[in-house]
Amino acid sequence: PECHQHSDIEVNFLEIGSFTYLHGGQLVHVPNRALVVFWAGMPHQVVQLDQGTHFKGLSIPLPWFLMWEIPENLVSYLLRGEMVFVPAGRIIKFYESQMEIWLQDLIADTLESRKTMLLEIEAWFRRVAQSLSNQKETGVHLGSNRTYTIGGALAKVQQMAKYISENYMNPITVADVASAVGLHPNYAVQLFRQRTGTTLVDFITMQRLGHAQMRLATSDIKVLDIAFEAGFGSASRFYAVFKQHLGMSPMDYREMLRSSRT
Repeated sequence: PECHQHSDIEVNFLEIGSFTYLHGGQLVHVPNRALVVFWAGMPHQVVQLDQGTHFKGLSIPLPWFLMWEIPENLVSYLLRGEMVFVPAGRIIKFYESQMEIWLQDLIADTLESRKTMLLEIEAWFRRVAQSLSNQKETGVHLGSNRTYTIGGALAKVQQMAKYISENYMNPITVADVASAVGLHPNYAVQLFRQRTGTTLVDFITMQRLGHAQMRLATSDIKVLDIAFEAGFGSASRFYAVFKQHLGMSPMDYREMLRSSRT
């Protein structure tokens, strides 16, 4: 019902129907029988949904995913905000059939069933990374196709989200966003809230938070430098937002991710 983010690697397989994500600052259409993998630290929301759509989803906490040391080609795509479409074929078929077994493993809730399930999920991610490497050798683009466009009010929402995703590192205001898409600020605020359940200010903050998480996970840059790079005007504001959304300090978050890789 609203734009959100969480620090997991998410998998969606469209078994029936299709939907459109607002992911980061772009609309991404996920068609029938497609399977996508993305890092949910980027603000995202389903904004259009075919009637009767059904998908099989999976979320893996980021520290678990990093602990597995999945090949870097997949990890780098995900952490920089790409929504990766898995090449069609046996990897998708395996996911679809194995999901039923994994659900039974969760219901059984034994140490052995969970261990087996996690080993199989890790192996599946490795096969995804391997398939992307094979695709790369043939010159096929691996990242998501973000050229999907739509008309009406949602087009204005996409334009606002895109402007924010391209400018959140700067001290932008609601008035700046509204002006960029040719709307009165009051109407821009109302329209964005109606279609995403999130305010423009919160969406800007979510973009900055996602950027900070990505940099904490992939660099050794000082926390304070990351805060200002991401667009937070002060260290206190950054720490308060980070603690509110992730329940820990930026340093603790970085340490958690590092410890998962050792």
